[in-house]
Amino acid sequence: MARFRPHRMYPGALLAQECCSYQASTELLSQLRGDVVVLIHSDRDCSNVVSKRRARVHEGNRHKFLCTNLREDEMVTGQGNRRLREAIELVHAELRPRLLLVLSTCPTVMIGDNVKNVARKASRDLGLDVVPMLTHGLKPKSPAEVVDDLYQALTRSSRRTIADDAHWKRRVNLVGMALRPDERAEIESVFAAMGLEIGVVLDERAHLDDFLAVADAGWNAHPGPNLLIEFDKACAEAHGMAAIEAPLPYGRAATLSFYQAVATATGVSSQTCAAAVADLDRQAAAAISSFDARQAGRPRRVAYNIGSVRSFDLRRIAHEELGELAFFRELGFDARLLIQGNQAEDNWDRTAQVLGALGVSERFVLFPDPGALAHYLQPGAFDLWFGAGFLRDQLVQVQLPLLLHHRLGLGLGAVGSNVRLVEAAMGSDFFTGFEAAVHTPGGIEQLDAMLGAGKGVPLRSEPPAFAAVAVGELRLGRRLEEGA
Repeated sequence: MARFRPHRMYPGALLAQECCSYQASTELLSQLRGDVVVLIHSDRDCSNVVSKRRARVHEGNRHKFLCTNLREDEMVTGQGNRRLREAIELVHAELRPRLLLVLSTCPTVMIGDNVKNVARKASRDLGLDVVPMLTHGLKPKSPAEVVDDLYQALTRSSRRTIADDAHWKRRVNLVGMALRPDERAEIESVFAAMGLEIGVVLDERAHLDDFLAVADAGWNAHPGPNLLIEFDKACAEAHGMAAIEAPLPYGRAATLSFYQAVATATGVSSQTCAAAVADLDRQAAAAISSFDARQAGRPRRVAYNIGSVRSFDLRRIAHEELGELAFFRELGFDARLLIQGNQAEDNWDRTAQVLGALGVSERFVLFPDPGALAHYLQPGAFDLWFGAGFLRDQLVQVQLPLLLHHRLGLGLGAVGSNVRLVEAAMGSDFFTGFEAAVHTPGGIEQLDAMLGAGKGVPLRSEPPAFAAVAVGELRLGRRLEEGA
């Protein structure tokens, strides 16, 4: 069997899909609001990766993306650095943006253009804030690493404007956590009861002003561990800020842990934290208890999907996309992880190590091809699919209800609505209108061999009790015919 050789991946996102850092950066920057210009140092073909959705790309700035438009003869004769300097001077003369980001690409990296040096000298000579980013597709990165690099670049010019030490030390930035209005309102309310306040929220739709105001807080709270590593380091060195690595607040237990993590880091007592969340916690506990009573005696089995969608939202990809797992656990679900990934034996072992290091005990199966997912789902083995919506065509073949992974809300106040979403999905009879027959091709050549070898169990220092369960009892793997 060919050995699986993944490249060196960013810690904290080891199961994520890989991406070209240049293309990923343009996708994220297309949503950034504010007076920022992105200069792509490349031939014009590379600029074609930029989204063509005009309202999204040019919101408030129709000259947001520009290109040095290198010709072939300029690249082979080493004129790239000169063209880049000329382009920066032109942007300064015509637009004078608050921030100019310079992105390298595969061609300019291969010919050895010194983007960082050119940007540094231009920034000094022109008095323009020019920030270079080494981006290209020659070495794939995980989406989490791209976000880390970009957030670090966008906050490089942040300066503290709040002189009162007591004030900025009470402010907590929420980084990488896109918040809906009701979710933000809950966190603001709880923080206020603990004597804290939100500084800025950094996510895919943040404004440049938000990134430049990062230094007006003492803390950066974000999903952890092992995310935003360089961002945290830069904030600590430049502004003396500290990171708070907390679980994503999905469900009751994880949300309480989130608030407690913030309270502990900021010196708020456990009693004050408990009092701040008391009313919301009672409502969340009641919603879970009511769900448990209604579902008493019924099976609760969820197929939990990982790795089928490439996302740059840390709310989605943090904790190896396992952020919502705690919520399903407290609802009493028996979860099985369906992870899209390479079928090589080394990848099974690597995945087991990653999950084991996170303390995950749920068993898993790797499926390489979304078009053959139905072969990995035994009809009747699950009551709910939690994951990507584009897999509907596979789910209808085994009559498995779907709950989209972006539907669940954050916070204690969202527990009740999350419970209702779960029940509505489980009670749906939409999928029963389809024949429970698999029509897609195979693609399961390695599955039986891997399960037969005992793969699919996270590796922990102290193996959990289920480790000795026979493979045949896992109820996972190739679809079995009725009575087989």
